Amino acid sequence: MNIRPIQEQDIEQVIQLFRANYGDDYAIPEFYDPQWVKRGIYSDNILWLVMEENGCIVASGACILNFGDYNDQIGEIGRLVVDPNVGGKGLGRQMLTALVDASDERVEFAFAEARTVHPKTQKICDNIGLVPVGFLPMSYKMSWRESFVLSGQLFGNGRNLRHPSSAEVIPAVAPLARRSLSNLELNETVTVRDNVRSYPIDLAVSIAPMTGSSLIRLLKIEQGRLVDPEIFGSMHIDQGMPSLAAQRTAYFVASEGERTLGAIGYFYSEHDQNVRITEMIAQENVIKGSLLRFAVEQAEQVHQAQLIECDVNASSPTIQQTLFDMGFLPAAYVPGMVFHNTYRPDVVRMIKLNIPWDLGPLELTEPSRDYFDVVAPAFERASAERMKKLPSLNTATLRGFTPLEAYLFQCASEELTPAPGTVLDPNALYIVLAGSVEHADQTISTGGCVNPDIVFGQLDTIQPKARESTRLLTLTRTQLTDLCDRYPRLGMKLYQNLAAYRNR
Repeated sequence: MNIRPIQEQDIEQVIQLFRANYGDDYAIPEFYDPQWVKRGIYSDNILWLVMEENGCIVASGACILNFGDYNDQIGEIGRLVVDPNVGGKGLGRQMLTALVDASDERVEFAFAEARTVHPKTQKICDNIGLVPVGFLPMSYKMSWRESFVLSGQLFGNGRNLRHPSSAEVIPAVAPLARRSLSNLELNETVTVRDNVRSYPIDLAVSIAPMTGSSLIRLLKIEQGRLVDPEIFGSMHIDQGMPSLAAQRTAYFVASEGERTLGAIGYFYSEHDQNVRITEMIAQENVIKGSLLRFAVEQAEQVHQAQLIECDVNASSPTIQQTLFDMGFLPAAYVPGMVFHNTYRPDVVRMIKLNIPWDLGPLELTEPSRDYFDVVAPAFERASAERMKKLPSLNTATLRGFTPLEAYLFQCASEELTPAPGTVLDPNALYIVLAGSVEHADQTISTGGCVNPDIVFGQLDTIQPKARESTRLLTLTRTQLTDLCDRYPRLGMKLYQNLAAYRNR
């Protein structure tokens, strides 16, 4: 067996290896395009090796060197394919070992995304020292939405350039942080912030697509770009509009009159129906939540994204909490993943799934299973809650709500399944998800609303009564007030809908 750099005459054989392993369903369809593969061969950002036996290519693997910022020194190891006719000889392990060895001097953090439909690549990662630092549920569309294990390792100065124990995380992130640090044999404490308030997400500002003139103004803003970045990604505005357009990255700029406040950038993958938020620039903290909200609503309403992901600074619990409040959950904690100024911050990957939880076939090694057990339960619970409350989206009470606003309403509410004949609080709002409720001489059935007047300050002396098989969403007067104060736009829509409901 001979491992060597790929050459132009190898292109067709490498493409056929991908077809032999994946048919036409590989997550990166460009790998079937000879011209794209040819550009990869001559790219300074890709280290690409093949394994040759008797003049035939039997394995191929690559290390992508431009993941993240140019000075992050991150290597994405993978794109691994082995001829299925010669499998079982440890060729995959040999190829990944060669990639790690060849890229070692240029890479301070290396990672691989291992498939979960079988444990082969997971085992290879385990054997060459890449350890699990995340479980990415339903991340790529192949034959179905397949999950991946994120494995990584710090090389060279990667460990020395971290600031140990500098991370501050919200409670939801803490178990992942401890697991990743343990897997990388980093013996340090995790600071947990359990009373963090998220950035406000309802600031009334104008947000519009970036233009050449707004780009110039953004380049003068240092916060989020050069100073205290809270989101990390591979695309940045200083790469210029032609490069951003070529990479299909969209940027939107927030302004107030003539004043530019900041911007948010994201990339949409049409093949996977994923959105990745890549950069956030903000003059002041007060605008950050509204920028994030805009990106999430673009993803959900314009692109109908099935998955939204964002890599955030592990030392910024406020942005972690902001995304958490919008339905994101932590899927990975990656120590020292990026480089900024003079050190390597830790990164939290947060994911929002907008589709039902369905992992399909799953085979995990023991280290991968340990990480899966930390990540997956929260996603599964969130999906179950979302599916239970989904009927509320079709009610008059939530007419005109965006998917995010409906989520915020559902999170503020509680679900009740009262026994038949149960007397309900007359000063709470109820949405009937199933069954019916008696209220005076009315029977309010599925989709209806009980006590719409309480949002206008009126007291109801009539006690509603649950009937058989009733399921309700309920908010007390205090919960309603808090919800509307926190999200004024949502509150305005709710007031309008309840006014129309009671006057019909």
